[in-house]
Amino acid sequence: MTIWSDILLGLKIAMDYWWAYLPVLLCLAFGYSWLEFKRMEYFNSLKWTLLKIKPPPQVDRSLKAVEQIFAGVHGIYIGPVNWKDQFFKGKIPDWFSLEIVGKEGGTNFYLRTLENYKDLVISHIFSQYPDAEITEAEDYMKKWPAHLPNEEYDLFGTEFILSKDNAYPLQTYPFFEEKSLAKEDLKRLDPLASVSEVFSTFMPGENFVIQWLIRPVGDGWVKRAQQALDELLGKEVKKETNLIENILGPLDKLLTLEPPKKEEKKDKKLSAPEEDVVKAVGKKMAKLGYEAGLRLVYLARKENFHRYHFAAIGGAFRQFTAPNLNSFKPNTETITFSKGYLKQIFPSDKGFLADKIVAKRKVQIFRALRKRVFPPEKYFVLNTEELATVFHLPGLEVKAPLFPRVEAKKGQPPPGLAIE
Repeated sequence: MTIWSDILLGLKIAMDYWWAYLPVLLCLAFGYSWLEFKRMEYFNSLKWTLLKIKPPPQVDRSLKAVEQIFAGVHGIYIGPVNWKDQFFKGKIPDWFSLEIVGKEGGTNFYLRTLENYKDLVISHIFSQYPDAEITEAEDYMKKWPAHLPNEEYDLFGTEFILSKDNAYPLQTYPFFEEKSLAKEDLKRLDPLASVSEVFSTFMPGENFVIQWLIRPVGDGWVKRAQQALDELLGKEVKKETNLIENILGPLDKLLTLEPPKKEEKKDKKLSAPEEDVVKAVGKKMAKLGYEAGLRLVYLARKENFHRYHFAAIGGAFRQFTAPNLNSFKPNTETITFSKGYLKQIFPSDKGFLADKIVAKRKVQIFRALRKRVFPPEKYFVLNTEELATVFHLPGLEVKAPLFPRVEAKKGQPPPGLAIE
């Protein structure tokens, strides 16, 4: 009866005091509509360039080098976008798209950046991999139909999220490295090797895109991670509120005369596994962070469409799972599969509107993939060590056929060479 009484109380308050809530709700509705319009206007004005990165013939360095690249690029972050730029210009934080693309048996690496940051990105990559080859490329997605699926192509995909709070780290590259007696001899089990092996089996017309959307973030995520850490330690955690709660919360308390609630928590003694978790969380918090989104899409001609290829690539991401910490999982709201509504009453376990839901999700995820749209809500935070683990130039451990590498080191022009 408690739930129903709360519902009835809420309805009574809404009916008695609608005049107090309605102006606030109308203002919020107008504000969100205006913001959406200005953001779309700003998004369409951005100028992008797509860089194709070809790994050097010898990659024998630790992924610490890739971590340094992400740490250097993080320098574009100055601070959060102020409210004036958001409201009047529609400005949103700058982001990058990191893409691993499987096509016709090969594996290709792309980085999409705003033109303003092109030289910065290239210089940081060359600082760690001087023998790599970086070229501006035409968008490979333009070779696909503008709208999918259609009569010729089908697709399967989803966005991924973290299974736990951002504070908990994934399995990172030190776990995959084996140091031998000689300091210069570093053995690495490359987690991307299995991805390239699956790509090498693709037939003509099969394509797979692993799309990482990343943007540098300040220390706000560290403060939120500290709350998760405090919860682990048994300390009192202050609850954060959003914009609507900040506006309507005081009004609710004023109208309902709700007394404040206080809860006390005491520090608890940690077990050995809990201490390991606390150390891992602290280690993640100690490095620069990026807000990130992950989108996986497999698309192919219908005669060569094999959905198990998606399962194989999705399974490769289990390598980053740390059982007591964090892992990736599909976002069930975006996956291009559905059993529909009221599936329980059907013997086939397929409910109402299942096909329509799947068709809508396929259109939405392909549109987001093509436009490299940053996930609006369900994104997560990875630090530079985690990013270096999931996106890097593979070493010689990757033996997949058709894996592209720079065939020979390019010589430098002699000094004093005339430009004319």
